[in-house]
Amino acid sequence: MRDRLQRIYGTAWFSQEELDQYLWRLEEAQKRDHRKLGKELELFHFDAMAPGMPYWLPKGFKVLLELISFWREEHEKRGYQEISAPLINERTLWEISGHLPHYAENMFLLSIDGEANYGIKGMNCPNAMIVFNLKTRSYRDLPLRLADCDILHRHERSGTLHGLLRVQKFTQDDAHVFVSEEQLEEEYERILKDIDFFYSVFDLKYSLYLGTRPESYIGDLETWDKAEAILRRILDKYAGAGNYAVAEGDGAFYGPKIEIMMEDALGREWQTGTIQLDFQMPRRFGCVYSDKDGTQKTPVVIHRVIYGSLERFIGILIEDTAGALPVWLAPVQVMVIPIADRHIAYARQVKEALQGKRMRIEIDERGERMNAKVRDAQLQKIPYMLIVGDKEEAAQAVSVRLRSNVDLKSMAVEEFLTNASKIIEARSRELWPDELQ
Repeated sequence: MRDRLQRIYGTAWFSQEELDQYLWRLEEAQKRDHRKLGKELELFHFDAMAPGMPYWLPKGFKVLLELISFWREEHEKRGYQEISAPLINERTLWEISGHLPHYAENMFLLSIDGEANYGIKGMNCPNAMIVFNLKTRSYRDLPLRLADCDILHRHERSGTLHGLLRVQKFTQDDAHVFVSEEQLEEEYERILKDIDFFYSVFDLKYSLYLGTRPESYIGDLETWDKAEAILRRILDKYAGAGNYAVAEGDGAFYGPKIEIMMEDALGREWQTGTIQLDFQMPRRFGCVYSDKDGTQKTPVVIHRVIYGSLERFIGILIEDTAGALPVWLAPVQVMVIPIADRHIAYARQVKEALQGKRMRIEIDERGERMNAKVRDAQLQKIPYMLIVGDKEEAAQAVSVRLRSNVDLKSMAVEEFLTNASKIIEARSRELWPDELQ
């Protein structure tokens, strides 16, 4: 009888400290798994009837909408104009853009009347070209910053789907900025500063990568070399030579890019944002503007996303925070807990006062004991629990407890509102103003 072979896997570490850190990361990754937390916190659902296409449940949808609202508010300040485009376009559009010959395996193509003559939108750039061409453009219109948060669909290979981190349906905070060549560096610097601002809000670290020409590309080598040289110059100036990595062959088929690699609480890196430099697509779509001397010139387009896929960004945030999202993002910010049924009327009064200030608030009116209600609210990662009983009702106050189990004792409803509003307006990751000092 032949001896059986058994394969044994192992890892080796230079020190006990490194091994301990590795084991800690494994344990933390299991606790923070966004798929597990997403189910427990009732944020999203995946169904076999729509692989890789999340159902956003009411609480999760609030998180998504809050991120988009913040994005809209900040982009309005920065001169972006938001558009929305069709979900389905004829294949001719994708042929002009170059996606069919270079990206078809990642697209969902539709057969109507026996022909594969439509494509479901997997990216927004071709439609941005159409919007640019709707009217005569002048150098005075540039930079023209067109933004959109449309839903996209991309086909992923079987076995690669992974919760929110790799999906087939997602929302992307896209923008296409039409500029002259002379405006390129200044606009890139603006975008890099915007990225720094957004990521600082979430207290997330990131690294910059330069993605160069891939094997499959459109356009001429001279233009590609020029585009890569421009991005190297921008990165050398903004980040400093040697302070970014080069990902050879990782550019888009239409141009090189600066890629944002985000680091989470466990030290893992995720690709999120990207800033792509495109000389090719505006040429293919015949985009032109009148320059100062009256000549017709082709604009350059910067494709850029900051969150990237909002689904992936939310998945990363859930794991980074272990589900305890910042107060401003929490789907339920306040849970009012009446000690007994006779306190429900006052709890509703408190809810009405806070809801008028645009806070997301619920009341736990179940017949459970107070400690059970507090425990359940903490398991749901709700930032604030307001406990109300006879003393609180008599004083028109609330007893405040944080999800971190810190008891702030009793305070007037208005005092709670003032302090909680400071945290929400600051978009802080802390729970109470004293922690900001």
